[in-house]
Amino acid sequence: MKPESILETILYSNNIEEAAWFYHEVLGFDMPREKSELAAMFRIDPNHVLLIFNPTISDRPGRDVPSHGARGPGHVAFRIQESDFQNWLDRFSKHGIPIEQEIEWDRTDPGKSIYVRDPSGNSVELITADIWK
Repeated sequence: MKPESILETILYSNNIEEAAWFYHEVLGFDMPREKSELAAMFRIDPNHVLLIFNPTISDRPGRDVPSHGARGPGHVAFRIQESDFQNWLDRFSKHGIPIEQEIEWDRTDPGKSIYVRDPSGNSVELITADIWK
């Protein structure tokens, strides 16, 4: 017996408004609910959501769920089509988002990655292949 899949991924941001702009406007994820002071939610695919929590609220004791809140930058990677790689570079440029690094992976299943930072400093990677096969 093991879990079936990941349902949610959580990153943290002290500015939910800026995070909502980045993940909704720049990356294009749907926001099925209104953002709040605590969090913003983004639908990645039918079975997975990305939650951005404000750690100064989510780590308070006595909440309905166990308190949590990481400090420092996190990392998330999203798969993209190789044919869209240059379009993503152009999109980040259009939105004034600097490219931190581009990598061309030399593995069994080679791919390319674009690394940027969201407004809170989290590392966001767009990658063309599953390099972990």
